[in-house]
Amino acid sequence: MIWQMIWAYLKIGFLGFGGGYAMLSLIYAESTKLGLTPAQFADLNALDGLIPGPVAINSATYIGQLAGGFWVALAVTLTVCIPSLVFVPLYMRNEQRIQDNWVLSALLKGIKPASAGLIVAVAVQLALTTIGGIDSVFALARAHVDWVSLGVLGAVMVLDLKWQVNPVVLIALAGVVGAIGYWL
Repeated sequence: MIWQMIWAYLKIGFLGFGGGYAMLSLIYAESTKLGLTPAQFADLNALDGLIPGPVAINSATYIGQLAGGFWVALAVTLTVCIPSLVFVPLYMRNEQRIQDNWVLSALLKGIKPASAGLIVAVAVQLALTTIGGIDSVFALARAHVDWVSLGVLGAVMVLDLKWQVNPVVLIALAGVVGAIGYWL
């Protein structure tokens, strides 16, 4: 299992373009192959908002800890860092040539909308799982709406969009309301 995790996070590190949240769809796909449930992935996203550090590193540590404890978490966390240790020095050495190359510049500009689409895809997947209890839009007929989760989502959106409340406060508030809602 550890070798599967190392291979998965090596792929995530080498193929993850567009920043941490753009990598979420790749992290989700690889993590589900490793046995992570959608609920655990939602927990990972909530923790990622509270814990400092890059999404890929936080996810590697979290999933490694769930799967095999401290040493597996350490191994997988170090593995996801390897591509950065390779690409950053290469980029720094060739930065001017990359910026002057119109093909690479256009390619990098094209990655931005693709990254946004990947972020939206993961958000929709998590909403379907968390709020509807389903895993795809094709199962909407079987959805069972979780009214507490839907209410928390609506309240967080209003607080964020209208009053720009700090995201850490929103995450903590959502956790408290969710805990109370499910406890009752």
